[in-house]
Amino acid sequence: MNIFDWLRAYLPPISFSAEPLFIIHTPLGDIPFTNSMLFTLVVIAGLTIFFAYATRRMELIPRGAQNLAEAIVEVLLGMVEGVAGKTVGRRIFPLIATLFLFIITANWAGLLPGVGTVGLCLPHETPAGHEQAHAAVKVASPLRVQEEAGGGALPVFECPNPGEEFVPLLRAPNADLHTTLAMAILAVFIVQLSGVAAHGVRGYLKELTTPLLLAPVHIIGELSRIISLSFRLFGNIFGGEVLVTVMFALLGAIFIGFGTFVFLGLEVLFGFIQALVFSMLTLVYIATAVGGHGAAEAHGEHAESPAERFGRRIADFLTGRQYEQSAAPSPAHTQVPGTEAESGTERHMG
Repeated sequence: MNIFDWLRAYLPPISFSAEPLFIIHTPLGDIPFTNSMLFTLVVIAGLTIFFAYATRRMELIPRGAQNLAEAIVEVLLGMVEGVAGKTVGRRIFPLIATLFLFIITANWAGLLPGVGTVGLCLPHETPAGHEQAHAAVKVASPLRVQEEAGGGALPVFECPNPGEEFVPLLRAPNADLHTTLAMAILAVFIVQLSGVAAHGVRGYLKELTTPLLLAPVHIIGELSRIISLSFRLFGNIFGGEVLVTVMFALLGAIFIGFGTFVFLGLEVLFGFIQALVFSMLTLVYIATAVGGHGAAEAHGEHAESPAERFGRRIADFLTGRQYEQSAAPSPAHTQVPGTEAESGTERHMG
């Protein structure tokens, strides 16, 4: 018996795919409504309610929820403008801010108690011809608890009726590959759309097929961004959940005390990093697609707030540029002579 066979007896179900709560039957086929979809709606509703509450009574001197919301927006705006410039940055800011806020909220909300552990016993129903993949096959339910022997073992739950299995009501959205893949496809589609808007269809195809022999490499490179964005986010979040579960099973009562702060603290940090990486990579891809036009705009047109200055520092650090506090644009932000946009970003994107 190897260590994986030994761990299988101590671990709860670890599913690579989201568990369906119910099946929606349509003329085009069956559509499963999964627990990750439900949690996605919960996260979206939470963000909507927060910003609606924060902006319901806007004041000149912000305080409370409005102050927090404005600080978040200013930091993100500083980061976006620090990479893409004011013209392009402000046009793509809604997309980048939405991606970052959704990902970080979903990552942190997935660490709350009850996510993945509170659920129902439902009949085992999967689409015809498909089998649900589990890393550890074990039926579970909070209706009947049986403690297995072993100091570090997790409680083992069983459903009372045969043919039923425990399905958590909530699953972290980014621990489902379908969610990260959908965001990656959207991001890469916007990248291609931005390139066409900045340079036109002919200019976009020329950039993609220059030199002609490397056109397949360029196309594969664009498509590989979907894989890298989706699998990076999914792998880190799903791997973090498995790590916390395994450490809980191995350490038992010790984990509840000291281990909780260590591993959950790491997951909080990794959740922030992955949200930043996904959104910043999307931002860099878009800025590269439009040719960097607009990045040389003067940053001293208006006084930067501390939050905007902090965001610009982060952007310059991530892009390898040196931050300048003076009003004049630094050499890193200066446009190369002969590359001024004649009919590029300013004409197509405003």
